[in-house]
Amino acid sequence: MHSERAPFFLKLAAWGGVVFLHFPILIIAAYAFNTEDAAFSFPPQGLTLRWFSVVAQRSDILDAVTLSLKVAALATLMALVLGTLAAAALWRRDFFG
Repeated sequence: MHSERAPFFLKLAAWGGVVFLHFPILIIAAYAFNTEDAAFSFPPQGLTLRWFSVVAQRSDILDAVTLSLKVAALATLMALVLGTLAAAALWRRDFFG
């Protein structure tokens, strides 16, 4: 009898891949709130928002973030329009089989 559930090793490999891809992002996010005195210690010793205020004061960083958000919004809009048109075309088309 064939089961519809995925084998355990496949689930384990998938979760291992998720952890492998997300772990560096979590570490960077944890160190973003770290104090300067404890910059290279783990776990982070103190919590501060100082680095976010430093970034907010730099105009070159804000310009780059603004440009990235504009490009992301435009790409999202284009993908939404093209995806909707493709879905409508596929929905109206009769396929054999």
